[in-house]
Amino acid sequence: MAIYHLNVKNISRGDGRSIVAAAAYRAGETLPNDAEERLSEFGGRRDVVANEIRLPSDAAPWMADRAQLWNAVEAAEIRKDARLAKEVEFALPRELPRTAWLAVARIMADAYTAQGFVVDLAIHDDGTQHNPHVHLLMTTRVVTPEGFGPKIRSADGRQFVTEARALWARTANGALKAAGVSVTIDSRSHAKRRLDQTPDHHRGPDPDERRARRAHARKEREPMRHEEPENDLPVPDPDGAPIHPRELDAAETRMLDAMHREAPVDRAGPDADLDHARAVVDAQNSREMTEDEALAYRLAPEDLLDWLDQPALPDDPADLQTLERWEDHLDWLDLDSQEPVAPADEGIWQEPERSHR
Repeated sequence: MAIYHLNVKNISRGDGRSIVAAAAYRAGETLPNDAEERLSEFGGRRDVVANEIRLPSDAAPWMADRAQLWNAVEAAEIRKDARLAKEVEFALPRELPRTAWLAVARIMADAYTAQGFVVDLAIHDDGTQHNPHVHLLMTTRVVTPEGFGPKIRSADGRQFVTEARALWARTANGALKAAGVSVTIDSRSHAKRRLDQTPDHHRGPDPDERRARRAHARKEREPMRHEEPENDLPVPDPDGAPIHPRELDAAETRMLDAMHREAPVDRAGPDADLDHARAVVDAQNSREMTEDEALAYRLAPEDLLDWLDQPALPDDPADLQTLERWEDHLDWLDLDSQEPVAPADEGIWQEPERSHR
């Protein structure tokens, strides 16, 4: 037979308790605590397996927000010794598969939402499955679309505890049977079952023992890890595929080379901005050319420099015929008046003198 444990308790303001802090602790979250004007910080707890809020059918949608719900509960209770919430806490049998934990917790929670309670559910386990258990933190007032109404008196007295114990026994045994486990739990005491056996005593959590169990669990998980240097781990690309650091280094090298490579400068149009125009001028001034091109550049008029940027066009036969026809009309020039050019020294080219007209 599996171990049975269920406990019902009240969270009361008379004991100096805060329901916002209690909810934050069980959910493993950080919640604003309006009554105490501070944050109830319990975020980052590693032993919170799951948490959620289950609502009755007539509850207001804002009650699904944990911070709004429990701050509203604090504001609704005026008495200094007010009962702020009812809690049902029970242990999950170790024989119950982990995949069934949330399902059985929801079955228990929904049994109370059907009675008008808002239930804040949380499942705790330290990772070793040594003591998995569930917390059901419940409001104590009737819920309406506008807020909270009068107290739910069915939560008072021994009958509520007895029914909760029987409900958990039925729920757990049904889940164990569905999982193919032959063990069961029983909510009755040893005396009622007429067992000549001393009942176990619930010791509660032992911090040193829990730390030792966590250390043992870490040691068992370490051999299962794939040993790989920390600086050699793959990282995901935007699509989720792994990229090795060596591939990232190669990509970074290509990116840096592309950044330092001189980019071609586009020709600036008449509507280009001033910076772009300056870049074009600088590119033209820094252009490398041969001596002949430089000489032609210096001698040519400004409006005839466009040929430097344009490829040579093939000769058109019609243009050649036109040039020949005009050359035939140049015979009227007095060629006799021109002085012959003196022979230059052998091997040395001399530029002919230009006539001044």
